[in-house]
Amino acid sequence: MTKILNHPRKSSSPTTKRINLALQGGGAHGAFTWGVLDYLLEDGRLEIAAISGTSAGAMNAVALADGLTSGGPDGAREKLHGFWQTMSEAARGSPIKRAPIDVMMGYWSLDRSWGYQMMNAMSRMFSPYQLNPMDMNPLKDVLESCVDFDCVQSCHSIHVNRHAILTP
Repeated sequence: MTKILNHPRKSSSPTTKRINLALQGGGAHGAFTWGVLDYLLEDGRLEIAAISGTSAGAMNAVALADGLTSGGPDGAREKLHGFWQTMSEAARGSPIKRAPIDVMMGYWSLDRSWGYQMMNAMSRMFSPYQLNPMDMNPLKDVLESCVDFDCVQSCHSIHVNRHAILTP
């Protein structure tokens, strides 16, 4: 039988409030969410009872769960910072970025990025499997270097319709 968490239990402290988090995805939204999570963890008035995430939100959720489980709120802040620092370092080598002149001119679109234009054209002609025959997955590499998945798996989890909500 599947357990469903409808209402969070009462806070362990009268000054904190237990909340459930649903973190959205979408690249830059994930970095923004990191900033919000950092503030909430630093503030200390909220206690995270459950975490769920999609795409970039799932990356934040797993780093948050790892950090909370191993080091509490300060550990979670450190883990999230480490994850996003590693992500930004990994992105430096990507060919899909703005040209130096576009950066200098404040032009934010990728319309003039040769890497973006090439990948856009190739994705219209080839399947993802044809474009990645060596099955490279840089995001997986970043996650494996930043997150202790054994620690995350030791979190209490509640399964609802094949989706896991991690509770630290």
